[in-house]
Amino acid sequence: MKRFLSLTVFSTALLVTSSLSFAGQSARIVGGVEVDPAKTETRYIVSIGGGCAGSIISPKWILTAAHCQSIFKSAITGGSVNLKAPNRIKLEIKKSYIHPKNNAGNQSYDFALLELKEPIDFEATGLTSIGLVTPEIATTGATDDGQMATVLGWGTMRENGSVTPLMRMVDVPVVSNERANAKTSYNGSINESMLAAGYDEGMKDSCQGDSGGPLTIEGSDGKPVLAGVVSFGRGCARAKYYGIYSRVSAGYEWIATMTKE
Repeated sequence: MKRFLSLTVFSTALLVTSSLSFAGQSARIVGGVEVDPAKTETRYIVSIGGGCAGSIISPKWILTAAHCQSIFKSAITGGSVNLKAPNRIKLEIKKSYIHPKNNAGNQSYDFALLELKEPIDFEATGLTSIGLVTPEIATTGATDDGQMATVLGWGTMRENGSVTPLMRMVDVPVVSNERANAKTSYNGSINESMLAAGYDEGMKDSCQGDSGGPLTIEGSDGKPVLAGVVSFGRGCARAKYYGIYSRVSAGYEWIATMTKE
């Protein structure tokens, strides 16, 4: 089930139908808490049409999930953890780019870059960008099995539940691809472009409506760094079926090349 809500797909029945498009795989935060922006950096997170999220990675670029592309012409807003806040900042897309290795069938390289019409004035808007986990950072063990990560978004709090206007977050441990590929889990379908995170018993996960949003780790300077992009999962918070994220270090070379000024 992809972790995506289209603008017109909000009823439970339609959510179930759309989720079956990827072999029964599913993305709001399950088992988490509401975000306190005074304690957690959120100014880099944007909402795309209310059905997906994205991360500002530079003044002109937003990183999100390729499977959200059907709503890329929708409004992008940022600047508040409350989607209904009247002062949310609107951003306009100039053009979108899908990772050349993206495979919609198995969600490989589920990355998209959104180029903005105008660069964001961080000082005037209060928005900011987030750094990326590079291949070099990944070699230090920062995204190895057991390392803690944080996922944030506006998705549902349970499988096929209702969305919320208030951003939520949950901490989950990274899971090795070897464990995620066990016969009792994804049975070999997780590849090098993917990063799994969650608990064996489930209970905490991203969920429908979180697609394209951030999975972060703490950088050496204490600031969040983007390690994954919410992609898919088998349902939400099911035992042994961890949340699956596009591994930022795997897509880093393409991202860096595309966004180079």
